[in-house]
Amino acid sequence: MSTRIITVSELKTQLGVLMAELEERGVPLYVTQYGKPKAVLARYDEYEALVTKIEDLEDLLAMREALLAPEEEAVSLEEYERQRAARVRG
Repeated sequence: MSTRIITVSELKTQLGVLMAELEERGVPLYVTQYGKPKAVLARYDEYEALVTKIEDLEDLLAMREALLAPEEEAVSLEEYERQRAARVRG
């Protein structure tokens, strides 16, 4: 996948053009500020697919850990979801 790096200033002045380019080419835009990475602008459908994959992988890892853990260490689904939400917020 090719990389497209833009500055915050470019994003501000060319937002419409950059959004059209993003939709047409599907190449994420890496946004920098003062030479440092600050954000990535990606198509919404690609972002949603990425989030879904991450959640699925986290669930698979949790299931694997649960199968390997002694029964007294097992947690309920509700407890797992609470812990996962805390990790995401943390």
